Amino acid sequence: MGFLGSMDIVGSALTAERYRTDVIAQNLANYKTTMTEDGEPYRRKQVVLEERPMTFGDALETAGQAYRATAGTSGGVRVAEVVESDRDFRLVYDPSHPQADANGYVSYPNVDTTEEMIDLMAASNAYDTNLTALGVIKAMVNKTLELSK
Repeated sequence: MGFLGSMDIVGSALTAERYRTDVIAQNLANYKTTMTEDGEPYRRKQVVLEERPMTFGDALETAGQAYRATAGTSGGVRVAEVVESDRDFRLVYDPSHPQADANGYVSYPNVDTTEEMIDLMAASNAYDTNLTALGVIKAMVNKTLELSK
C-alpha cells in the first residue's frame, strides 16, 4: 500500500469521526426536546461505522505485492447508518409542563449528557489520533522526497 492509500484510509477515518461528532452535538442540542414532528420526544442517535471495502483493482494490487503484510487490508472506514436508541424516555414529574400526561409526567429524550460527553471525548481522541497518523505519513513523504534529491 502506497502513501496515497494510507492517506485515503486516514481521510476516511477523519470524515467518519467528524460525522460522529456532529451526531453527538445534535444529541446534546436536543436533550430537552419533548416534542418532535412525530409527536414524541427526541430519540438519541448513534453512528454505526463499517469497514470500507477495497475496489477490485486495489485487491489485485495488494495480492500482487511481494510483501504479503498488507494483504487483506481494507480501504478505510465509512458511516454505515445512523440508528435511533430504543431506550425508554425519562419521565419527569412536572404537571405544569404543556406536554404533561394525565398523571403530570413529561417524557424527556433518552439522551444522557454524561454518556454523550464521553462519546464526544472518544470521537475527539480518535480524530486527533488520525491527525497524528496523517502527520506521520506527511513526514514520510517529505523524507522520501528529500532522499531523492
